[in-house]
Amino acid sequence: MKGAASRVPFAHLQAFLDQTHGQITIGEIPPIRRAVLAAEGKRVRVALLGHEGEKIGELLERLDTALRTVMADDSVIDEVLPEIKRRRSR
Repeated sequence: MKGAASRVPFAHLQAFLDQTHGQITIGEIPPIRRAVLAAEGKRVRVALLGHEGEKIGELLERLDTALRTVMADDSVIDEVLPEIKRRRSR
């Protein structure tokens, strides 16, 4: 029971906001209908595409998982820019 009770929802998202004073943005980035971004100032750390039929809670869970990765190894995860480039090259 302790493990379930001590699990903080979106713990990595909370840590990102607390440690970086960054911001989370959810919305449309034309031509992308739905995306979520986690950024520190102008430096995007995570940019995820919202999948067809995906609920906001599911998208935030994916963001939380991605933030765990980028905070551990100081990397970037970007699904949005490659998708925008792909759509423009059609």
